[in-house]
Amino acid sequence: MLQPAAHAGDDVVPRLLLSGNGAAEAEKEANKEPEPPRISSVFGTQPLKVYKLPFEDSYPSGPFERLDKHLFLFISKCGDVYFVRQNETLELVKPGKQLAKYIPGGDTSADESSSKQLVYCKELSGVKDSLLIGKTLYVAYTAWDEVTNGVRLAVSEFAVDVENSEVSFDREIYISRPAIKEPILGHQVGGKLALGENERTLYLSIGDFSKPDRVQDKTTSLGKVMRIDLQRLNAEVYATGFRSPSGGLFYDKESNELWLTDHGPRGGDEINLIKRGKNYGWPIVSYGTIYERDGMSGYYGNKFNSHEGHEKPLMTFVPSIGIGALAKYPPTGRNDFWDNDLFVAGMGNTTLYRVRREGTTLVYAEPVLSDYRIRAIQIDANGTFYLKTDHNQLLISEQE
Repeated sequence: MLQPAAHAGDDVVPRLLLSGNGAAEAEKEANKEPEPPRISSVFGTQPLKVYKLPFEDSYPSGPFERLDKHLFLFISKCGDVYFVRQNETLELVKPGKQLAKYIPGGDTSADESSSKQLVYCKELSGVKDSLLIGKTLYVAYTAWDEVTNGVRLAVSEFAVDVENSEVSFDREIYISRPAIKEPILGHQVGGKLALGENERTLYLSIGDFSKPDRVQDKTTSLGKVMRIDLQRLNAEVYATGFRSPSGGLFYDKESNELWLTDHGPRGGDEINLIKRGKNYGWPIVSYGTIYERDGMSGYYGNKFNSHEGHEKPLMTFVPSIGIGALAKYPPTGRNDFWDNDLFVAGMGNTTLYRVRREGTTLVYAEPVLSDYRIRAIQIDANGTFYLKTDHNQLLISEQE
């Protein structure tokens, strides 16, 4: 079992003015290689190795999937797919290729010159998430609707050919409504995916697209969590009242609970336990307050610092941390102190938190890693962390 780490003040030695041999030792100390980063909790630590990605992605960067222990699939913000192998460094298996579907000639067409790029990539728009189930890959991304001249959030299914390092379009699963007209910067789109209680149930979070007045409108899918039947391709509104659920969505199969992080406005970042048919209040209520740019004009019905009359978050961060991805630490036998706790990224303050979970109660948030803007988190069954940053890095924990 991992041992509790020492408190920060346990081994502090005062700095002294040094001369002679002391000065030389101090210079030698200053020139030492920096210590590798660690996930460091008072209840245990894990060292991390930092890998540089063998390609450049832009902000906000895209997701990744683990194909086997040393093989990864990365998707860039604009839809370029890279197969990457982990050796001493991360190495490209082959050059990236964009997510696309072939149009002329129907399904039998293999002419790449007649393919249509799927991802609308402008400002903050682009690929929002991915989910790998066996050899099937689901991708959520912003798409341009040529009929209405607007942007929608789409989810499509792709087949993954690991042997040939190829990804091919199969079908479109879902598309949000309505299409949002330009100008759009891609703010508050959402687009996080989670496999539900079985392999035919997919959950999708959708943000308000900076149109808060449409969230409580039942004819739109804005500000909703959708439950999608992958066999029948039926979709239902599972819950409503979200602003920008762009950080994390996680279904816990052990407890049958759906967890979601939502960006509040100025303050009010949330961790929510999502219940069917519930309304989480946006834009009527928020524990945050408005940005000056939004003006007043009854934006929330003037219910600042309140969630009365609507489902409350289980944890709120004020000020906002730029809340991001979340994952559960599984029972591994390595660190009982962390079992079933949530690890949540603060992208805005570049901090990873361990959120102590007792049943459906979130007790505290302990900062355990700093100075990394973490875009995606995966934790495998052995408790190994995989953390992708917005600075073209993959951090992998090394077991002690």
